Amino acid sequence: MVGLIACAGKSTRLFPITKFLSKQLLPLYDKPLIYYPISMLINAGITEIAIITNEENYELYQKQLGDGSDYGIKLKYFMDHNPMGTVCSFKVAKDFIKGQKVCFVLGDNFFYGEQFDEELKKAVNNCNGAYVFGYPVKNPTAFGVADFDKSGNVTKLVEKPKDPPSNMAVTGIYVYDEKCLEYAEKCPLSPRGEYEVTDLNNMYLENKQLKLVKLSKKNYWLDAGNSEGLFKASEYVRKIIKKKKIQIGHLDEVAYNAGLISKEKLKQNYEVLKKTDYGKYLEKYLK
Repeated sequence: MVGLIACAGKSTRLFPITKFLSKQLLPLYDKPLIYYPISMLINAGITEIAIITNEENYELYQKQLGDGSDYGIKLKYFMDHNPMGTVCSFKVAKDFIKGQKVCFVLGDNFFYGEQFDEELKKAVNNCNGAYVFGYPVKNPTAFGVADFDKSGNVTKLVEKPKDPPSNMAVTGIYVYDEKCLEYAEKCPLSPRGEYEVTDLNNMYLENKQLKLVKLSKKNYWLDAGNSEGLFKASEYVRKIIKKKKIQIGHLDEVAYNAGLISKEKLKQNYEVLKKTDYGKYLEKYLK
């Protein structure tokens, strides 16, 4: 399975901060936002990852992350010259994902929680069809939302409904089998003028191949693509770091614990970072 992270949007919800900078390169507390989805994919056992970005930020991502060798992974970059919705990521990276199962992540989503980690690994290891992850929200009109029948089965997914059929939002991470590219290429242009991941998901649903995993409030999910979400996620990460003395989304730690880099490589990475709190955190692994 390969990973696909969507970062090609114009980030207009964060203007003027993102007028010339991708939101996924903004700091979420002590590290770039993009570190969190990458670390999540590594924890799920995925080490080949493509980042879909736009022309303005293409080189910036490469400068920030390189080819992934610092973390024992392979990173590829693809440029979307005309972003028209999340499904465009599949079309731009079709040569990368052809014949592969895919874990697709919206790069501005933040996840944390033991249940989520376990369910994501389960979906990655047993993917047949599509897995999506639902989370109860107070403002379902801002998301793709699941509609259920009386037995609790998903009947359809609706994108940003004015009259939400439920409060169960579909979060920004999806696990697909090899049919995802075929479905993506069949996606119609939505009334909003975009190629929506909700339409791709509905194709799986219509073929009885979609499973929705309901995440409890014990987990933490936020759309960090606006100023309020980015601030709340930063506050949450800061609280966890200070209270539990652990890190979230620390690529060097995640890569080392996954056995992707040696202690010698970790030490080399540390030398560049040692003046920062992010770097000092690695000292416990170097004793």
